[in-house]
Formats: sequence, C-alpha cells, structure tokens
Amino acid sequence: MLKVYGMTPMEYLLHYRIEQAKKLLLQTSWSVARIAEEIGFNHVSYFSSCFSKKEGISPSNFRNKFTNSDK
Repeated sequence: MLKVYGMTPMEYLLHYRIEQAKKLLLQTSWSVARIAEEIGFNHVSYFSSCFSKKEGISPSNFRNKFTNSDK
C-alpha cells in the first residue's frame, strides 16, 4: 500500500476520513461531534486535533470559512 498510495494503511484511513469530514462540514448542518462519530472517530477532541493538524484549521473554522465565503 505504501508503494501504491504513498502512505500507510492508517495514514490512508485518516486521509479518507478527513476528506469525508470536509464534505460533511460543507454539505450538512450536523455538529462537529456528529460528523466525528459518522466518519469513525470515538472522541470529538481527537477528531478535531487530527483535522486541525492535517488541514491547519479547526473543523468549525473550516465550515465557517468555506460556507460564509459563498454568501
């Protein structure tokens, strides 16, 4: 998997979950906690930490930044 995707299975899973979270943040009004649960995180704080580390912005700020810019 490392040769094909350039990342370990766990890195790929995290990448996939964060991409799904970004879609849900923009396309739904679900809470960050619900999105975390839907994509497979048991703790919203851990999800927020992973999201922030990968995207450089918190899930809530991501939603605000990209939904408010359309208005």
